[in-house]
Amino acid sequence: MSGTTSTTTSGPVFALTPGMLDADTPLDMSTKAAREFYKIAIQPLRIPFDGDSKNINMFQSQLERRIVVCGWHTGGGNIINIPDSKRINQNLIKQYGCLSTNDLDTFAVAYVNNQTRAAQNNHMMAECLMASITDTCFYKISNEEEQYTSSGCKIASKLYKLILSKSVVDTTATTYQLRESLSALEDYMSHVNSNIELFNLRVKNDVEGLRARGETVDDLIMKLFKGYKAAADSKFVAYIETKEESYLDDGLLDSTKLMRLALNKYTMRKTSGKWGAPTEEQEQLIALTSEVSKLQAENKEMLAKSKTNQASGSSSRSAKAKIRAKEERWAWKKVPPSENESNTKVKDDKTYWWCVHHQAWCMHTTQECKNKPIRETPTAKTATLDELVEAAITTIDCQDSDSE
Repeated sequence: MSGTTSTTTSGPVFALTPGMLDADTPLDMSTKAAREFYKIAIQPLRIPFDGDSKNINMFQSQLERRIVVCGWHTGGGNIINIPDSKRINQNLIKQYGCLSTNDLDTFAVAYVNNQTRAAQNNHMMAECLMASITDTCFYKISNEEEQYTSSGCKIASKLYKLILSKSVVDTTATTYQLRESLSALEDYMSHVNSNIELFNLRVKNDVEGLRARGETVDDLIMKLFKGYKAAADSKFVAYIETKEESYLDDGLLDSTKLMRLALNKYTMRKTSGKWGAPTEEQEQLIALTSEVSKLQAENKEMLAKSKTNQASGSSSRSAKAKIRAKEERWAWKKVPPSENESNTKVKDDKTYWWCVHHQAWCMHTTQECKNKPIRETPTAKTATLDELVEAAITTIDCQDSDSE
């Protein structure tokens, strides 16, 4: 991978990773080993970064692994541990918020366009970053090439900081928001429906966000206890309460271990199907609520039937009343005239005649009545079908006229 080594020992040269071997010596790209190493170094990370703030922690974790494997953080090839304005080394990945653009430019001067291992590492890391972001994330930085280049050379540290700055608005308000988020974990527990895995991921992102800006997190473990006790699982809450009591007694538990224990408990109860199961008191309340709902439904059904019956009875009574009213209204038509009474009368401005054939007061005289008895010529027996139909029609006509 490099030209010659300075070692005089006959035994193997030890290094945790290939990138840490001769970390001060530039790679000899004319060798197969160096070219293979280069191909591995610039490979995209397994899960591309989409520029979403909630995925920053995963992006950083993957990148840190690549850094260790390739040795970008050690010896003369170091491009990760960068001094700030106070000459205090800051880790670029976790504390990028503590490094200004000027800090990154000052550090990059030492290797930009120089034939050093750091220059090679810078190039490989920049290529890895560009290959490890999605199209959506790339569009956010596509028009800002001047923000991460110097003398035509990509500066990996500036590219990394730009990618993260597009994912999180890095202002004083951001720090305040991160602290507020950690102070309201019980609300977030409800927001994620008591999903401990998502809850823990949110906490890690907030903590890393503060640390990246050089901020500390006070009483994180107490904030975690408060958040976990808002979970919708009584057994889990009881478990967390015992851990809280133990912590208050001996103070041996830390936030990292508590988050791991909480996730393990959640996973076990979720796998067994017990997560979110109601307590005995809740089961009794559910049963009582169900019984009340059943009674209410039955009562509603009975009321509906009662109203239907009342409406049906009312409708029947109404119809009968109309029939009676009609009969009473036209009852006078069936009363024949007395001996001294005229066969003609006026009613409601209409003239009626007593019809012998209808035995009722009609709007025609007896002589005009079409409902006369059928004579023997033709007789009922010898009448043609047409004559009988005509007689029936005239009868109907007379009845219609009477109803007017």
